[in-house]
Amino acid sequence: MAHLGFNGALLVFVLMAHLPKILAETPNDVKKLLIKLFTTDSYNKAVRPIDDQNLAISVSIDFSLTGIIEFDSQKEKLTTSGYLTIIWNDTYLQWDPSNYNSTSAIFIPQDNVWKPDIALQNGVSEFKGVGSSELLVYAQSDGSVVWSPYVILQSTCKVDITYFPFDIQTCSLKFTSWSYTKEQVQLMEGNKGIMLDEYEENSVWTVIGSSVDTLQELVDATVVFNMKLKRKPLFVLLNITVPVMMLSVLSVCVFVLPAESSEKASFSVTVFLAMAIFLTIVTSTLPQNSDKVCILSVYLVIMEGLNTLTVLLTLFQLRLNFRDGRADPVPYWLIKMQITVEKIRTRRWKKIQPTAYTEDGVLVFGTGDTAIGEDKTVEMKNMKVLPPRDSNAKSCVTWKDVCNSLDFVLFWFYFVAVLITTVAMLAMISNHSE
Repeated sequence: MAHLGFNGALLVFVLMAHLPKILAETPNDVKKLLIKLFTTDSYNKAVRPIDDQNLAISVSIDFSLTGIIEFDSQKEKLTTSGYLTIIWNDTYLQWDPSNYNSTSAIFIPQDNVWKPDIALQNGVSEFKGVGSSELLVYAQSDGSVVWSPYVILQSTCKVDITYFPFDIQTCSLKFTSWSYTKEQVQLMEGNKGIMLDEYEENSVWTVIGSSVDTLQELVDATVVFNMKLKRKPLFVLLNITVPVMMLSVLSVCVFVLPAESSEKASFSVTVFLAMAIFLTIVTSTLPQNSDKVCILSVYLVIMEGLNTLTVLLTLFQLRLNFRDGRADPVPYWLIKMQITVEKIRTRRWKKIQPTAYTEDGVLVFGTGDTAIGEDKTVEMKNMKVLPPRDSNAKSCVTWKDVCNSLDFVLFWFYFVAVLITTVAMLAMISNHSE
C-alpha cells in the first residue's frame, strides 16, 4: 500500500470502513430476518405483542388531513380524506441489526402482524376497520411499528345553522379500538395532532383550527380529532342573500304604484311568490332539525309575513279605490287622517286649514286662502268650520284620496320595518363572523 501514497491509502481505508454498509440489507438478509421472526420465533398475530399480558399496549395516533371531499350540511355528513400515523411497540418484532448486516428496519404486510383494530366510532357508513391488505407496516429493530393507512372517512357532524351562511362548524373524528378495552389497548394522541402539510384547500370550507383529545372516561379509550370549519359565504351571498334583500326593497315599492293601476296586485303577488321560492331554496340546504334556527330563515319568514300583509292591504285598497264616494261617503275619521297625511306630505303644517264646508254643504280642506273641493278650488273666506261629525255635509275627500294617503303611510311603515329587520340580521351575522 506504500506505493499508493498517503492519499491512496486514505481512500482505501475509507472504502473498507464503509464496505459493510454497502453490502448490508441484501434480499437474503431480509429473508433470513423474516424466517427468524415468523418461523423460528413463531410470531402469532393473534397474541398482543407485550410480555406481560396484564398490561395495556400504548398506541399513539396522528392524523394528516389531505382534503375535505364533501360536507353535506343537510344530512350532517362530513367526508374527508387523509392518512393516520399509528405507532406502537411490538415486543415480538425485535432483533439485533448486527446479525443481519445492519438491517435496522423492514416493511411487512399489515395482515401478517398484530395491529390495533382501530375504527371510526362516529362513522355514517357500515362498520369497517382502517387499512387494507395491500398496505405495509414499517417495523424497526427496537420493536417500534409505524402503520400509516390511507382512509376516506364519512363521519357525522352536528351542524349549527344559526349564522348561515357565515356559520362555523366544529366536526370530530372519533377513533377507538373496537374490540379491545383500554385495559388491553391504550389509545393516546400523538405529538402532532392534525397535520395540514398536505391539505388541499376546499372551495366551500376553510379549516381555521384543529385540536385533539383523548377520552379515558369510557370503557374504550378514544382519540378525538376536532376540526373547526368556516364556510366561504360568497356563493350564498351572491345567489341567495343579496337577491332576497333586493326583493325586500321591491316589496316596499308596491305602495309606490297607484291603487288604480292594474299591476299593483299582480306585482305584490309576484314579490310574495319570489320570496317563497328563496325560502324554499334556503330550507332545502339546511338540516331538518329544531335545535337551532337560522337567522336568514327567520328573516325570510318575516319578509314573507310582511309580503302576505302587503297582498291583503293591496286588495283592500283596490276595494276602497272603486267605492262610490257619493253613495258611500268617506267617514269623518278618515277625512281627519287624510288631512294629517296631507300636512306631512306637503310639509305645510301651519297653512293647512281645518276642515270646512261651503255654503252648499260641500266639505273641503284648505291651504292658506284656498281650499280644494271635489272638482274645484274655492275661496276660504266664505268657509265655515265643519262641526265634528257633521253628517249633513257632502264630503269632497274621495276614496281615491284615502288610498293615496294609505300608500304614503304604508310605504314608510314598510320601509322602516324592512330596514330595521335587514340591519338587525346583518348585525347579528357580522358580529358572529368577527
